[in-house]
Amino acid sequence: MSFSAPLKGFQAQIPGSGSVVETVLDRLRMLDAAVGGGPPGVFGLSGPGVSVEACPREQSPENLVQADCGIMALHGRSEAQPRPLGVDYVSILTGIATVQGLLAATLAQLRGNPVSRIELDADGVALLAVGQYIAAATADEDPEGYEDLPSTARPPFVSADGIAFEVESFSGEAWQGFWSSLGAPERVIARGWRPFLLRYERASAVLPRELHEAAESTSFEEIRAIAASTGMHVCPVRTVSERRADPDAGLPPWTLRAGRAASPGPGADTGLPLAGIHVVESTRRVQGPLATRLLSLLGATVTRIEPPGGDPLRGMPPMAGDCSAKFRVLNDGKRIVEIDFKSAAGRDEVMDLIRDADVFLHNWAPGKDVELGLDAAAMHAVNPGLVYAVACGWGDALGTRPPAGTDYMVQAYSGVADALTPAGEPPSPTLMIMVDIAGGFVSAEGILAALVARQRTGRGGSVTTSLLAAADALLREPSPAAVDGVFAAADGLLAIVTEDVEALCSKLDIPLPPPEELADAITKALGTRPVADWDGRLGPIAVPVRRDLGSLVSRHPARFERNGCAIAGSPWIFGGASS
Repeated sequence: MSFSAPLKGFQAQIPGSGSVVETVLDRLRMLDAAVGGGPPGVFGLSGPGVSVEACPREQSPENLVQADCGIMALHGRSEAQPRPLGVDYVSILTGIATVQGLLAATLAQLRGNPVSRIELDADGVALLAVGQYIAAATADEDPEGYEDLPSTARPPFVSADGIAFEVESFSGEAWQGFWSSLGAPERVIARGWRPFLLRYERASAVLPRELHEAAESTSFEEIRAIAASTGMHVCPVRTVSERRADPDAGLPPWTLRAGRAASPGPGADTGLPLAGIHVVESTRRVQGPLATRLLSLLGATVTRIEPPGGDPLRGMPPMAGDCSAKFRVLNDGKRIVEIDFKSAAGRDEVMDLIRDADVFLHNWAPGKDVELGLDAAAMHAVNPGLVYAVACGWGDALGTRPPAGTDYMVQAYSGVADALTPAGEPPSPTLMIMVDIAGGFVSAEGILAALVARQRTGRGGSVTTSLLAAADALLREPSPAAVDGVFAAADGLLAIVTEDVEALCSKLDIPLPPPEELADAITKALGTRPVADWDGRLGPIAVPVRRDLGSLVSRHPARFERNGCAIAGSPWIFGGASS
């Protein structure tokens, strides 16, 4: 076997169909496992010295989970109208989490830990996916509430020649220079900067309409040139078809490369699957910190490197004690060290830190690792058994000088924005952080694959993942039911998913209408009673669309810990290991 094929010689048993199953199937194949059928509800993976099974609990239909766990409310926050994402987001993340569990249990058995069974469910995965928003809604200080602030002027923008595009800026100077060059009024530019900057945190952006008017008066090529001269980043909004035609589309989401021969890593005979594994990270924002958060939930010890004075995002409101709630939910429980690795002494400290580590993860800008002398080759000279992991925006897809690889830019380029948009509407990304979350899941998955490869080959190595590859995973075509939508009751919204239209109409006390009149008939019937009445009467095919994220904690108390805010816990339960 090779480092890039860590499951060579393994046999996977895959049951049934659907987005969870198909996601697991694709990813195990890309790791070189042979795939066959299996018993209903059980994913099996067996190979030399290993036999594990994963049992996802029965999942409600995708849109019922999205409604129940606040995803619809977040996705529709800018329009003040909850709505489905349009892709099987929770199901695909659950599939990736299933692969993570299988890889973690495989690694555990290879290290002498008899973990043999994994249970997980989509609700736990969904709560992790919106964990930052739940933390903000339950923070000690000024918890965020639902803001009914619809915006008809949110990104993306449209050029004079009709090209929709996203923008990204990391400085007020670049923002000012770009819009000034497009002719926007100074007062408008200043008014738009703060809501633009906070759109990640709030999942909404109320921008001045004049910014759109400035873009609409300029061709896209002129906009590109102005962006290049001012330090702004722009990216056209592309279709799913355009993305699928790219030469790199469909490639594995991880690039695994073997390094030097080394010992296979420490053994462990008890505890969670990654007990005894030490991960060192130098990351910012969401993708990298979430990846190591997932690894810590699987049992790893994580040491986080921050600049002197700490990560500035620690002070982002709302606060949970002395730390940002949104920062805490990603980094709680990690050991923190402050190092200035721009200095020679700081770089020596980093090398000392990784000398006995199993994983080093960063999400630095392209080329920064070589510039600092902290690239894979330098670290492998100190620790040959290290898994050197990179979580980036674009991978190698857009060359050596790509635009900013952030969530909304990747949504635009990858076709995710197109996939999220109902037919007949102009494509627009969701302002809920979605690709960042998927990127964290994929990064953790790639690190687990690399650790299995190290254990089997006796070689250290590297693994690179990207937000673009994570976005690609989300483009799986959903399979809607006969009725699959959000409908207004007398006092709120209900998500309804069912194949049995006749039974639904019976519960609604209406005759079976022609297909083209079905949605209107359902809405008219639901409008006669409040949500609570219909929730009880319709049973498991209907779920109220929840806007109050804080209420999720009282509904799922066993899934959260409290440390100044509610922190979603592990979606996995492992059999054969003590926690």
